[in-house]
Amino acid sequence: MTNQNDSGGGCLLFLIDWIVSIVRNKRIKKYNKQSRGLEEYENITTDVLFPISSYQENIIISGGGTNDRLRFSEQIIINSQNYNRPIIVLHIGNNGLESIVNSSNKGMIANKQSKIFDVFRSFTLQEICQIVFDTCKSKYEIKPPGRYILQIVYELLASKNIKPYFSNFASFPFHRIAEKINDHLVSGSINQTKADELNSLLMMGQSECAKIDSFFYDMKAQQAHIAVADANISGGNSVLSAIKNGNILCLDLYSSANTMLVEMIVNSLIIAMNRGYEFTLFLDDVSIAATDSLKNLLCQKSNHNNIICSKDLYSLLNAKDDLFSTILGEAEKTVILSHGSHISCEKWSKYIGEYDKIEVGYNSSGGFSQSSRWGYNTNYGQTENKKQEYKVKPQDINRLSPGEIIIYDNKTGSLIQVKVI
Repeated sequence: MTNQNDSGGGCLLFLIDWIVSIVRNKRIKKYNKQSRGLEEYENITTDVLFPISSYQENIIISGGGTNDRLRFSEQIIINSQNYNRPIIVLHIGNNGLESIVNSSNKGMIANKQSKIFDVFRSFTLQEICQIVFDTCKSKYEIKPPGRYILQIVYELLASKNIKPYFSNFASFPFHRIAEKINDHLVSGSINQTKADELNSLLMMGQSECAKIDSFFYDMKAQQAHIAVADANISGGNSVLSAIKNGNILCLDLYSSANTMLVEMIVNSLIIAMNRGYEFTLFLDDVSIAATDSLKNLLCQKSNHNNIICSKDLYSLLNAKDDLFSTILGEAEKTVILSHGSHISCEKWSKYIGEYDKIEVGYNSSGGFSQSSRWGYNTNYGQTENKKQEYKVKPQDINRLSPGEIIIYDNKTGSLIQVKVI
């Protein structure tokens, strides 16, 4: 009788322990899920991923295949167009992106087949001076008196009702300025008083002529693949004129080595910002680390927003951790697709962050004992330990299927995994 009660009591205790264990494990599982903060959904569409209200957000898209990135890019461009927000798109040979822009009713393409770019269109003399002095300043070191040389060219062009396009400055013979002033005097396009004034300016700025000439020679070479040969005939479009008219201007940089062209475009955007214009800067696999002015622009608080789209952002930033953290810190929304590089996956996992995970350990012991009778006793134990673990592991990022993404919202701190259909 006693042995049967003891046996029954042991079974009851085992059953209670088993039930308590199930309840405890459910509690731990719920805690771990809440602590991790990753919400998983079946699927969404691109317009839900990028709602129309996100047209002013800083967005980063990194990883995945070309088709997925193009789908996302198209939705972002559609959102901006619906709000008549001008977009400056910089890319390197992305024909798919050009097709998206070309289908827009305000899209303009500048590439080898469509040379429509003239960087100075819509600029004042002061702004032309600013952009020349601020572009690659350490290379050319054009000093303030150089503005007198630019003023001479500007006024000689104006005297013949010629607009101050870049092509006109680039083709001007800076080594023959005195001769050109005299030619204008003889032709009657300027009078003696104006000629004396221009010669006086030449005396003050003469020392900068060679440097200015080198600047325009090099700049003309870097943008030759997109620049209009003679803007007097076909006009041309600049970054500033596109923004003023609410257009989408898509510029093929052709090569990451064209840092001078990138810097001139950035300085044009700064002028647009100074004028108070709103716009979106869209970068598609454009090297950021190579140009300090571009890095600074992406971190400036103003009335513009940035879209950075890349097959691997960390690699694009030359694996610079500080720049990676800074750029991500400016984004409202980050969309992460599959990455092939383990190093990049690790960096993304680190960026998303860690959480306190409770791990459960089990132990058991048993053996024969003798009380009123011989028997075998078994003791079960359960331990709980907290440890730091990535919310999204590097291997999880690597294994994302096509169209599957991790979304991190910097404003709300939400973390979502979902497939975009």
